[in-house]
Parts: sequence; C-alpha cells; structure tokens
Amino acid sequence: MQFETITITKVINSGYGVAHLDDGKVVLVRHLLPGETATVTIEEKKKNLLYGKVHQLVQNHSRRRAAPCKYYGECGGCDMQLCDYNTQLNIKEGILRDLLLGQPSDTVREAAEIVAAPKSSPEEFGYRQRIRLQIDSENRFAFRRFRSHDIIPIDRCLLAHPNINSCISELLHHTVTAKITALTSELEIQVNPVSEKIVCIFHFSRKPRPADVKNAIEICGDIPLIESIFFTGESFQLHGPVRAGNDGTGRTMTLHYPQLNSTSTPLTLTWEVGGFCQVNIAQNGALIDTVADFCNPLERDSVLDLFCGMGNFSIPLATLAKELTGFEGQGSAIRSAKTNATAAGLSNTSFYKSPVHTACAELVAKNTEFDCVVIDPPRQGAPELAHHLATLCRKRMVYISCDPTTLCRDLVKLTEEGFGITRIQPIDMFPQTHHIETVVLLER
Repeated sequence: MQFETITITKVINSGYGVAHLDDGKVVLVRHLLPGETATVTIEEKKKNLLYGKVHQLVQNHSRRRAAPCKYYGECGGCDMQLCDYNTQLNIKEGILRDLLLGQPSDTVREAAEIVAAPKSSPEEFGYRQRIRLQIDSENRFAFRRFRSHDIIPIDRCLLAHPNINSCISELLHHTVTAKITALTSELEIQVNPVSEKIVCIFHFSRKPRPADVKNAIEICGDIPLIESIFFTGESFQLHGPVRAGNDGTGRTMTLHYPQLNSTSTPLTLTWEVGGFCQVNIAQNGALIDTVADFCNPLERDSVLDLFCGMGNFSIPLATLAKELTGFEGQGSAIRSAKTNATAAGLSNTSFYKSPVHTACAELVAKNTEFDCVVIDPPRQGAPELAHHLATLCRKRMVYISCDPTTLCRDLVKLTEEGFGITRIQPIDMFPQTHHIETVVLLER
C-alpha cells in the first residue's frame, strides 16, 4: 500500500481537497480542508492524477470540527460537515472564484473580482424539503456511498426537515411498512410546506394492487403525520393519492411566502407531487429576490423565462413586467405554472411545454426579442445556446446555476457573444455540502 504525506492547497468543485507531489502529480482527497496536512493511502491511480484516502491527520485546520452526523464519511453526501458554517461559505466562494480564474477568457477571469460573499442559508441543518432513499433487500432505508452502488442504512438525515425524520422513524417501526418496501426500490419523502405534513412516493416494481393500497391506507391511518402516499414505477404513471379516507384529492404541494422583497403581495406557488421545487424552501425566498433584483424588469419590459418549472421566478417577475413567456420541457410543471399565474391574477403570462433548445431556435426564427432573459438550466448547463440567447436578449440576462463548472463554461460562450458580466451572487442552498447556487447578471 502506497502512503504519501500531503498538504491541501484548496478544495475544488467536486469536494475534493487538492495536493501536489514533488514529481508533479496531483492528489485528490475527500474530507480535508485547505492548509491541512495528512498522510494518505493512494486508492486509485491515473496518468498524473492520484486519488487518496486519509490515513492520519497531521495538522488540522483551525475550524475543523467533529462531524455532527453519525453517517459522515460513509454516506455519500454532506462532505462539508467537517468544518463550521462560515468556513464552508468561504470554501464555496473560493471554489467559484478559482473556476472563474481558470477560464480562457479575460472577461470571465476578471469577473472573479466581483463575486459577492455567498448568501447564507437561514438553516444549516433540517432544511431539505425532500429526500430520496434507497430500499435494500432487508427493507432498510439507505443512502448510497460516495461513487458507489453500495448503500448505507440510515434512520435519520440531519439535512432533512424534522418531520421527514419523524416519518422515517414511524415507518421503520410500523408492521405494514415491509409489505410495501418489499416491492420498492426507492422512497421519496417530501414535506408539503403549507401543511408541514408528509407525502411519500414509493417507486414500485409493478402496478399497485388493492392489497398495496389497503396497506398504504393503514399506514396513513396509523401515522397522522403522513398526508398521503403515492406509487410510481417505470411501467405506470403516478398512482394516488392514497390516504386515510381515500378521498382521491390532493395531488399538489403548496408553498407560501407571506413577504418577499421582490413582490408587493404574498406569493403562493403550487406544483404537482413528484414535480420539482427547490429543496431549501426558506433560502428559495432569497434566491427569488436575487433573481428579481438582477432582472429588474420595468413595467414596459418583456421577460423570457427558460426552464421555468412551475413558475418559481416567472410569477414574481410577471407582477413587475409587461409580459412574461416561459418554456419548460416537463408537462406537469407547465400545468402548475399556468395554475399559479391564474391564482396570482396574472393575465400577462404565456407558458409552453417545449425542449428549451427547440423553443429558442423557433423564437430566433421568428425574430422574437425580449428585454430580459432568465435561464435556470439543470446541472449540465446550457451548452450550444449562447448564440440563440444573444439573439433573443435585448438588454440583460440572469443565469441561475447549480454547477459552477458548467456555469463558467457557458459564461465564456456568452461573453464571446457580446455580454458583459456585471454581478455574481452565490447563494448557499445546500449547507454541509460543497454545492453552491450562483446567480449571474449579464448585460449587453
């Protein structure tokens, strides 16, 4: 077994600490902080890249702490629990700046100087509105190991809303649960934000039968915290809700913000069970306010919202702009966006189901332009969209990213199309992990 003594220079976007050997090879090691020295075992070798595992810590970071979670180091998530929250925020800001400085574009490299301090989450733990658990052959609830299909049985998650953990405990102790989990590969547990009750989605190996529904009704009757149960699978559409009384209603979740800086009236959003909503509900308010501030639409402005989802940004922006057009590839999200616009009393919105790349090409072909473009792509970013975005956007664009690496790649392309980068605001949606959300304002 090969041992090396290394000192970490920085933490990169994957959560690995980086060190350099005398021969020029780079060593990547998880669960170390900048400046720490450790003896590591080399677990994997590539040409000029080694992957190590901590054998013994030689010199600690001053803000290192014992991880609060008993599954830390085994479970594949929460790789930042080893330090206090302020240190986590500093590391995440450093990750973003370092990626910007590593780009081939002078304009993008210079933008590292305007990165604002990350907006901290209101809650460091207990912030997740939903989690997804694996179900093993012994009907245990589990998460996966890092970079592995192996699973780690758990009985709670410190990032999950307290009601999710209460639900896990009650399900694990209920006599009927095993009859359902025996046919389940994954279990999604979500908090309905308004009621704070639980919605469970069992990923089933076959269509649910009357006996399965009966078991689900019994669970709902015995565990009042559970609002409803759904079944889903590869061979059938979402089935439910099943609940005590089985009234057949309640296929939506509801989120309510009594007051946001960006809107003069309270904001209420609904989405269909199984659809997407930001997992950090409290911090999502700060995200909405930041996007609205960067967009800053005037009453005469038109706004294009790409990957609009259920209208998380569309609805508040539409209250400020002349008109808003949204595109999203998921039909349930578009249905929710239309419902949310109607509930908000808006008559200046149009939402369409379409792949975003297709929608942009069609809009360009029609010579359509918008004063502001908002884009919130998935983790892979928006490759090959830069030219279309530049053609569609008259004044400014707001790019919301959940992955700094693909963000920086896209910023290079966008600056080549004539955009300047004027503001960058990281927002910490995911405390205890290396992940960071970033909002960027680009102007013509």
